[in-house]
Amino acid sequence: MRLFGLTLALVSAAALAAPTLDAMEWIQRISQAAQKLNYSGTFVYLQQGGQPQTSRITHIVEGGVEKERLEMLEGSPVVVIRTNDEVRSYLPDSKTVLVEKRRAKASFPALGANPPAAAAGAAGPALLPTINFSENYTVRKWDTQRIAGLDCQVLLLEPRDGMRYTHKLWADVNSGLLLKAQSFNEKGDVVEQIGFTQVEIGGVVEKYQAKLAKRDGGRDWRVANAQVWEASLAESGWKIESTVPGFRKISEMKRGLGGGGEVGQVVFSDGLSSVSVFVEAAPAGAKAREGIATQGAMNIYRRSVGDHLITVLGEAPPACVTRIAKSIEFKPVSAISSRAAP
Repeated sequence: MRLFGLTLALVSAAALAAPTLDAMEWIQRISQAAQKLNYSGTFVYLQQGGQPQTSRITHIVEGGVEKERLEMLEGSPVVVIRTNDEVRSYLPDSKTVLVEKRRAKASFPALGANPPAAAAGAAGPALLPTINFSENYTVRKWDTQRIAGLDCQVLLLEPRDGMRYTHKLWADVNSGLLLKAQSFNEKGDVVEQIGFTQVEIGGVVEKYQAKLAKRDGGRDWRVANAQVWEASLAESGWKIESTVPGFRKISEMKRGLGGGGEVGQVVFSDGLSSVSVFVEAAPAGAKAREGIATQGAMNIYRRSVGDHLITVLGEAPPACVTRIAKSIEFKPVSAISSRAAP
């Protein structure tokens, strides 16, 4: 009984030690922590029906510059190095270093999607630029639990409609860093989970420098710049809008494909989840089999519009990606309008 009483007292003390922030203040704290703190650790990603994937991450901020090293520990040892918005991906199978700009999706332990790179500050883009979580989710504090040996405040984000998943977040009580996240479908099944198994937070930059200074690639590696440029698909006759309340356009671009082709991409976000629309020319005579496909938390809707293939995918329920996909329209731009354009 004495041991039980002591244990209960310790648990109660840990709960009382948690900052008395409200739920939305916790969301802002989580968003800022991933961007501003120094940390290093190992986390595991698991998607419904898939195999666990383990990664190691190190993140520091020095002199207003944000640096991050992400290494995949299973399969090919892919390494991704980010300095502010410049991303260099080292791909050993092809001995290639792919250089590109981070344009939309933030990676764990960041929360949600970033605004376009043009809005970036000295230490990278600010999270949650204009999107209010409370418009799309009911956010409330849950209990306190331990993850990777650290006390965490648990938050529950319940959607206000059927167009997004329920999310559960575990944030370190002391730093606010997101240590674990789960997504649930409408049946209450966990469709996606990601969380640290070991993490070290804070301290001087020098402590993490050795992990960032590892040599990747080599003299015989090829450096390739990703062919990505800002673009307006509307100028080509496409009407691509979010017909789902709360999802706003955060980027629009075109990507070069091998053989001289290109694919248009529009990204929408509700501040936590994102949906991408891809538009590409179909091979002669090809027609997409229209319908939905599911892979873990990801839902994918494909359809044909004229001589183009449309793919809409996102970490959102089938109803969300289906509505956006079916709303896409194409009206050819007249030759006269094209000649009149500056």
